Amino acid sequence: MTTMPRRLRILVDDEIEGLYGRPQFTQEERMEYFTLSREEKTVLEQLHSLKSRLHFVLQLGYFKARHLFFVFDLQEVMEDALYIRDQYVPGFQCTEIDITKVTRVRQQRVILELYNYRNCHAKERHQWETKAQQAAQVDSKPVYVFRELTH
Repeated sequence: MTTMPRRLRILVDDEIEGLYGRPQFTQEERMEYFTLSREEKTVLEQLHSLKSRLHFVLQLGYFKARHLFFVFDLQEVMEDALYIRDQYVPGFQCTEIDITKVTRVRQQRVILELYNYRNCHAKERHQWETKAQQAAQVDSKPVYVFRELTH
């Protein structure tokens, strides 16, 4: 006897990866997402270590592309890291880019502030719940409700 999965599966793996996976940039996309504005450069200059600077630009570029943060190791992001090194931290040897969780979270807060993001409060969550209920009245398929909310 097979058991039913505990979670509702709305999207296929490719759709999930497309929405929530770490971006895989082309060279042109690297130029777009890793180019820093004046404000972003100001923040970058305030970071002390080259490793921290590299990691900040990686997080920033991925955030610009997906509006999400990712935890990654050097081998996963080597092409992006080498591009950033050449642009912003010349001379840095890309052998290890791990930073502490505290530093990573601090950088994420700075990025959120740069883009005027904030936590979702109870009022907004209630609005989303109402929107989901309205969408379910039109079509009760979970994928429809999900797409309406993401739209």
